[in-house]
Amino acid sequence: MADQISDAILDGMLKGDPQSRVAVETMITTGQVHVAGEVTTDTYVDIPGIIRDKILEIGYDSSAKGFDGASTRTIALRVQAHQPQINYHFESKTALWMAAVDHLFGLLREAFEGVIPATLTGVEVSALAAAFADGIRRFVAFAAEHPELNQIMVHEGTAPSDRLTWMTETHVKPFFHGIRPTWQLLRKARIAAPIDSEILYYVLIGAASLPYVNAPEFRLLTGRDPADPNWIDTHANGLVAILLPGLAAR
Repeated sequence: MADQISDAILDGMLKGDPQSRVAVETMITTGQVHVAGEVTTDTYVDIPGIIRDKILEIGYDSSAKGFDGASTRTIALRVQAHQPQINYHFESKTALWMAAVDHLFGLLREAFEGVIPATLTGVEVSALAAAFADGIRRFVAFAAEHPELNQIMVHEGTAPSDRLTWMTETHVKPFFHGIRPTWQLLRKARIAAPIDSEILYYVLIGAASLPYVNAPEFRLLTGRDPADPNWIDTHANGLVAILLPGLAAR
């Protein structure tokens, strides 16, 4: 994890100031992280935030593999950190899990920012169909980049729990209800496939994410790499063709 923190500091400074000169080393001991070195830059990076983000990356990776089977000690070992560091940034394993899920859904919201109009009144159907198609493509790209979100959703969705209730009420329901009105209008205009809006959610989530969630199986079946940008585009375009068959006629 020390190298990852150092690299992230370098990347952050170069992003803010391409002329930055950075020579830093990260040293980790029990309950502490020290960053030392020489820096010449006109920008600022949040070093404590970088450390927290690196822990979060492992947090949602562990969540995808099963929350109950991953102790904070296991998470700490996976990032080559120390358990007190986890406890410093997150008061409990549940807090780490919730922060990781919040983080991933936040990235998903960013990916969808401004795609579907907030108000459908007065929006032309053709523009709405194009926006929905763009949303499908963005969702496929997100699923390819972050398969861990769908892994978490599948894992948590198999049994009732407080975590599932929180995730559904906080994140899943707004997405579920957000796409339904648009889909219903597109169905009425005979652009969308005749799929009930309640079923659409599962069709979309499953079809968009499964090749990336099951990437090892996909490679064995097809001999292709699901991370290949050309394949991701092909996948997204195919899903648009299936879900919006009337779009091509316009």
